[in-house]
Amino acid sequence: MTFVLSAALLALTVAFAATAHAGTAPTHPTLRAADEAGTLPKLLPVRRFVANTDFAGGHVLSPDGEHLLWQTVVGTDTGLAVGPVPTTSPRPAAGQQLATGPLSRPGSAGPTYTWLADSRHVVYLKDPSGDENTTLWVWDTQGNTPPWALPMAARSRSMFVSRGAAGSTRFLFSSNQRDKSTFDLYEADAATRSVKEMARSDGQVLGWLTSSQRQLAGRVRQRGTADGSGTDFQLLQADGTWRTVKSIDGFDAYWVHRIDTNAGVWWASSNEGRDKTALIEHNLATGAERVLASHPVTDIGPVYLGARGAPWAYMVEPGYPELVSLDTERGQDMTQAAAKALSQGDLPEAPVFLRPQSSSENGQRWVLRAVGHFDAAELLLDRRTGQVKRLNTPDHAEAQATLAPVEPFSFQASDGVTIHGYLIKPRGVTGPVPLVAEIHGGPWARDGWSDAAFRPRQMLVNRGYAVLTVNYRGSTGYGRAFMWAGAHEYAGRLQQDIAEAVQWAIDQKVADPKALAVLGGSFGGFSVLTQLAQQPHDYRCGISIVGVANWPRVVDNWPPFWRNRHIFQRFYGDATDPKDRAKMLANSPVSHLDRITAPLLVVHGANDVRVLKQDSDDVVAGLKALGRPVEALVFDNEGHSIRHWRNRLALWRKVEDHLATCLGGRSNGFDLFELMPR
Repeated sequence: MTFVLSAALLALTVAFAATAHAGTAPTHPTLRAADEAGTLPKLLPVRRFVANTDFAGGHVLSPDGEHLLWQTVVGTDTGLAVGPVPTTSPRPAAGQQLATGPLSRPGSAGPTYTWLADSRHVVYLKDPSGDENTTLWVWDTQGNTPPWALPMAARSRSMFVSRGAAGSTRFLFSSNQRDKSTFDLYEADAATRSVKEMARSDGQVLGWLTSSQRQLAGRVRQRGTADGSGTDFQLLQADGTWRTVKSIDGFDAYWVHRIDTNAGVWWASSNEGRDKTALIEHNLATGAERVLASHPVTDIGPVYLGARGAPWAYMVEPGYPELVSLDTERGQDMTQAAAKALSQGDLPEAPVFLRPQSSSENGQRWVLRAVGHFDAAELLLDRRTGQVKRLNTPDHAEAQATLAPVEPFSFQASDGVTIHGYLIKPRGVTGPVPLVAEIHGGPWARDGWSDAAFRPRQMLVNRGYAVLTVNYRGSTGYGRAFMWAGAHEYAGRLQQDIAEAVQWAIDQKVADPKALAVLGGSFGGFSVLTQLAQQPHDYRCGISIVGVANWPRVVDNWPPFWRNRHIFQRFYGDATDPKDRAKMLANSPVSHLDRITAPLLVVHGANDVRVLKQDSDDVVAGLKALGRPVEALVFDNEGHSIRHWRNRLALWRKVEDHLATCLGGRSNGFDLFELMPR
């Protein structure tokens, strides 16, 4: 996967490469022995993991089932492509391509790209500077006009809500252009390139709900002015008034997946009155609720729906992910499609799990995602004929030779609580190896299983490191009791879970206790700094990416559209209360910089609105004043995530060399793509 460089740039590249330092061999004893024995896998350049220049994936079927939309590389950057559904050719050919640049962070404000109901126009979401002021764009895939940027106010945040009725060029979206703390509902028309307001928030609306007929049907409203005062789910009545159908406590979780006003029900995920989130059906007339699915270990994860009707499948992830089908016929169609793809040679192995990715409006054609240990295939299924085609290019041969499978694990913490996580062990080595504990953010998130694909985590494994991720208490996915067990323990018992997970890897003879590092972003960056300060292990270095260093500052500066202040207060304390504020500051890394002695790499996006760059600036300045080894890397065009591939290349090249110095793993050295202009 390489760019086609011009002759001049290629000559310049060769000249620079001749003077740049070459890759370095490992110095850690276990890795050095494997290197000398020739058992280590081929060392791949960092660009292979961050600049997938031939990437084509994320296929989405048009509502009429005749075209596909997918993400690809256009020129030297991110883009979108559309093309007809392949009937004779093995894979879709791009009829049109559009260079978009990096799209918004997935899941941050709705889908990053999707079809409109006319199967012609495409909506995509951008976050130009990383400050989460997202903008919606419309691309006419059959026209010659430039993409249309919806004309919303500067520095406002827009989110896609729903496409319109069948064949329509209209769609619903929400925006906080009028009031930064709440979102009004708008309708846009891609044909006329016009926008009109549909419903205005009274200042307490948290979200808008549409029906299966894709019309405004309800709203989610904060009951009082204070966060945590409870939430009402209201239906729009014929006379324009709102009827409260469901009320929940401010600390309950409840998400409506679909409203079917004709059938008089909606389907939702809920943990009301229970520990684990379940899938439920709610009767709109009587309020009666029926549990459709639950799991004893984990919350119900993603829920899958067809174009109409009830949910037909859901995911759970106690270890490996599992798709559970509620519809026998659809479940059998998926299973048979995977079996046929395997027999055709489109899959290298039986998938670990299979899930729907998109479908046509009539449900005849599906795109399925079949994920194995070393492969993630996107399969086009025609349910009428049973024909199955692979859409994306297989990548598993190199992955099987150079990467390593992800293994679920669990252990009993010292207080008896079960902690889950995932471990990747490097290939070709015998004996304990250097370990990187990669700590997820949130903390209200969780790590999950994935295939061994060309991502930065596997780049670390290719360098010779074991990589451990842990779902410490405070993580989501394992019920509310497990999450709230981390409240006021974010610098205590929660950090002990991380340290005990590292000790588990040491006890399993996987990790060398003298070659440990910690890496993480956001809350994970806070945990990196806290682990280095508390020193439960002899960590040799750390990497903090957009890490929290000052909790009162984070709370004082959170975005105005966040309505979960009560969650923060219950978990961290009330920053307006002097006693709580003092405790939050005492639990912040800026109060313990004198205890950090290991070499530290600090990374931040200058436009981050969740964790201000000042947090990292204070860490770097404080450690430098103490004479401690610290290095800073700042990206002026990024926010809370590093999205541009050139920036990701710079980041992971720095991480590669940082870990090689402190842990003794391999480094491929200077990467030719570092010469590419930004």
